[in-house]
Amino acid sequence: MKRYFILVLASCCLAQMAFAQPSNDMCNNPVIIGDVTKYCSQVGEFTNVGGSPSGYGSATCWTGSNADVWFRFRAFFTDVSITVVGTNNRGGIPGGTLARPMVALYRGVCGGTISELKCGADVGANGIVNIYQGGLVVGAEYFIRVDGLNNAMGTFQLCINNFNPPAKAEQDCPRSTVLCDKSPFVVQNLTGSGLFPDEANDSCLGDNSITNSESSSVWYSWVAANDGTLVFTILPINPSDDIDYALYELPGGIHNCAGKQVLRCNATAPPCAGPTGLNFTDTDTVEDLNCNSGENGYCKFIDMEAGKAYTLIINNFTNTGTGFSIEWGGTGEFLGPDAKFGIEPPTGLRCETDFLVIDSSTISQGTILRWTWNFGTDAIPQTANGKGPHSVRYNSVGEKYITLTVETSTGCKLTDIRRLVAEPCCEDLPTLSIQLDSIRNLRCAGSNDGMIAVNGLLGSPYEEDIGGVVTNYYLYRLDGQEFSPTNRFTNLLPGRHVVYIQDRKGCMDSLEVFILEPERIVPNAGADIEIELGDEISLNASAVPAGIYQYNWYRGDSIECTTCQNTRAVPFNDGYFAVKATDANGCEGVDSFYVRVRKDYQIYPPNVFSPNGDNINDVFYAGGSKSLSNIDEMLIFDRWGNVLYQGQDLAPRDATKGWDGRADGSYCLPGVYVFQIKGRFLDGFVKTVSGDLTLLR
Repeated sequence: MKRYFILVLASCCLAQMAFAQPSNDMCNNPVIIGDVTKYCSQVGEFTNVGGSPSGYGSATCWTGSNADVWFRFRAFFTDVSITVVGTNNRGGIPGGTLARPMVALYRGVCGGTISELKCGADVGANGIVNIYQGGLVVGAEYFIRVDGLNNAMGTFQLCINNFNPPAKAEQDCPRSTVLCDKSPFVVQNLTGSGLFPDEANDSCLGDNSITNSESSSVWYSWVAANDGTLVFTILPINPSDDIDYALYELPGGIHNCAGKQVLRCNATAPPCAGPTGLNFTDTDTVEDLNCNSGENGYCKFIDMEAGKAYTLIINNFTNTGTGFSIEWGGTGEFLGPDAKFGIEPPTGLRCETDFLVIDSSTISQGTILRWTWNFGTDAIPQTANGKGPHSVRYNSVGEKYITLTVETSTGCKLTDIRRLVAEPCCEDLPTLSIQLDSIRNLRCAGSNDGMIAVNGLLGSPYEEDIGGVVTNYYLYRLDGQEFSPTNRFTNLLPGRHVVYIQDRKGCMDSLEVFILEPERIVPNAGADIEIELGDEISLNASAVPAGIYQYNWYRGDSIECTTCQNTRAVPFNDGYFAVKATDANGCEGVDSFYVRVRKDYQIYPPNVFSPNGDNINDVFYAGGSKSLSNIDEMLIFDRWGNVLYQGQDLAPRDATKGWDGRADGSYCLPGVYVFQIKGRFLDGFVKTVSGDLTLLR
């Protein structure tokens, strides 16, 4: 069902900003990050310059919030690491100009209640900040908020790593964390060296006899599932950290570290430090604590053998407390359980229908001790433990994700995620209807400040929260956008817009709304003209459509009244005269015309005068073209070059301002004298003329 609404409101223009406001200044228009598995923006791609407070107040660990910007992502794995790189130098190139970044992670409804999950601030002035959060609901959407400490503004790089973590990191080889597969992961913090701080003394990490071989370390072990190659890359979260590693074979098996045999080792120092690991191009097996020629932090890959156990120590030699991310490659796989599950019925899942989630995980070594389930957004129940089967239903429609994490007796932890779709179920329900709450047409022609607000109506309440509160739950979208809880759409252009509503059951309705644009203000300043320097021109402005306007002549010289509709000016130079017409709502229009100024710099002194007291031609003075504004200096010389008269700042064309034919109080004899006149014109040009004059009595 469709209805049409057209409202006409007064027009007004958008305020001009000193800096462009970031498009993601508010949480209802965040930058959407699609794939957050190892995502990193371009250096300096984002900014909070020109940002304004979003109205949510400061995050718990922030000093304030004055220019926050927003991002949104959907979680596809259970854990996330978020890094904002500002002035910190990564590989010789800073991430941006933001000196002290702050970041926070939220879940909730923009415009309503959002819950802070994690908060971080660069209190150490390192130009970088990182936060980590586990337990995300796969398929749910989360917000990232970025600002600068102490009102700092600038550009920055945003990096997000969404992943399924292994079991808790352990710091000693006999209790090392067992890896089940080669999924990438992030270790947020890396502090301490466990109960045995010198276990890597048999590798290049023990070359420094002054300290123990471990400072901030973690151990990982695995069993090869097949014969195959292994490579990996370790990237420090803090780009300046020195991350080292040693890779061993465990002849005695997992957690049996007696007789471990070192296969590869890297302890190289800056400037070789940075990303480190194994690759297919390097040929060395050890890089010691020096940064020798040819060393780059990488060693040659290894060939794993099926059934053999391996262990890896990763050590933050810099000991800053920050961790790393690791990514695996090669043809070799790690031995672990196969986490799997199914649903029954497998098809035709509907939002109100209960279905069964049935575990089908398998394991070749050890036993599965724990099953941890998360059934995704709007699931009843949300989570569960144990093998199951579990009965689940959804109270909303759309894309859902079920997450199963299994942990084994060997300490192995593995996660499986399955996507499914809950179909709409609108039959036999009250009819859903969308209604228009308010609309705002454009206030000024050419602006984008249109607004539509809508809401939903239902014949009768149809669902009840677990707490017993009857609620209606609606999602909205405008034209081709995604559904969200936002029912108010702003910054809209003129024209046709279609707003859709959807409830938890998948029922939908739409509404067609037209946003109008007022008539454009068109001033008329006049036609282009050509004048002579010194001419006065009339400035007369008008504007359509008819109305009351304030006028402002904001371009052009020598304007008598800049705020008058009709005024005068004496242009000095070629150029434009421009007028701005502003209506009562602040909407503006501008127009201009061009003035070409002919410049005729002429000074006209007489060649004869008769200072005899008859009041006729008694004074030698200078005239000139109408643009002559002042006689800066007039000099009179006798035939021997003596100065007889010097006049300054004389008014041109004034028969009383000049030489009266006397020198030192006495009348000069008739004869020929020499003059030199320096004249100044309206535009500041100075011209000097000289010649002979005849004095008669």
